[in-house]
Amino acid sequence: METMQSTPELESTPITLDPADPVDLHLHTTASDGFWTPASLIEHLGERGFRVAAVCDHDTQRSVLEAMRLGAERGIRVIPGVEVTTRWAGRQWHLLVYGIRPDRTDLAAAPFRAALAEIDAALQTAAVDAWKRIEASGRPLPSLQEVNAGRPLWPFHVLSAAIKEGHVPNLKEAAELVVSLGGTFTADLPLERVVSAAHEAGGVCIVAHPGRSDSVGIMTEADLDKMLAEIPIDGLEAHYRSYTDEQTALYRRLAEERGLLISCGSDSHAPKQPVDPRPWRASWCRDLLARLGVATVPLPDGAEVWAPGMDPAAPRPAAPQQPESPGEQVMEAEAELASADAR
Repeated sequence: METMQSTPELESTPITLDPADPVDLHLHTTASDGFWTPASLIEHLGERGFRVAAVCDHDTQRSVLEAMRLGAERGIRVIPGVEVTTRWAGRQWHLLVYGIRPDRTDLAAAPFRAALAEIDAALQTAAVDAWKRIEASGRPLPSLQEVNAGRPLWPFHVLSAAIKEGHVPNLKEAAELVVSLGGTFTADLPLERVVSAAHEAGGVCIVAHPGRSDSVGIMTEADLDKMLAEIPIDGLEAHYRSYTDEQTALYRRLAEERGLLISCGSDSHAPKQPVDPRPWRASWCRDLLARLGVATVPLPDGAEVWAPGMDPAAPRPAAPQQPESPGEQVMEAEAELASADAR
């Protein structure tokens, strides 16, 4: 695959990590469906020695600049990111886009900024419509202002208010209620458009949690090859909180055989919801970090980058796979909504 050159926006004060330094490149805040504030997230990361992190809220970068500023004060490099909801081949895919600051005003960043503005506007329109439909059905939402807390109104806030008022028990049923009333709760953009716009801005595009069946669906090897034939994605999130060693081995192999980058992310939305930020080893996503301006000391000759058993937090295989708990459903709002949409 063609290698993009680094841009000034991806570069800052040089930083070099040891191979075992902890990094987490998939974190959410209150800007989307998380409950970490930028301050509480950075405090948590700083207390635990994280060197690099990426804030990747769903379809918005509203928390990124604050997190970058706070991170710099604690000696943590915060990579600007966003998890964009996209559509390709008749289904949704979550795409992690790294390295594009939200305060850029140059022409190269304009298409990507326009794409995020478009999906934000669509979500706000859907939220107002869902709010009206729920209340018109005889289910008042007096707590919506409290739940929304002054943020742009998104469907997640409307659905959360419906849960808070006792109209539905969880996000799945809240989403189904909105659909039954003729509304919608999600929005997406064509994958090819988002990748093209991100690349024009010098960003790096990674398919989020390709092995997570309870989200938008597992990516198979055939899916990946078909996608690459049409769209030049840059990599896969091959280390993820719910992956067994077997899944990590699979997605590392798929990435390595195709010259793709590898990312590591917990997808943490709040303390212990679904999990705390995970201390992934910098060496496991060394090439991606390098693309984002972060160097990692090479491993000694003959040392394995990753092997089964190296991640003590990796879950053991479970059969059958257990569904997410209600608490995870709340924290994993966008994934749950996408899953309900697919059904």
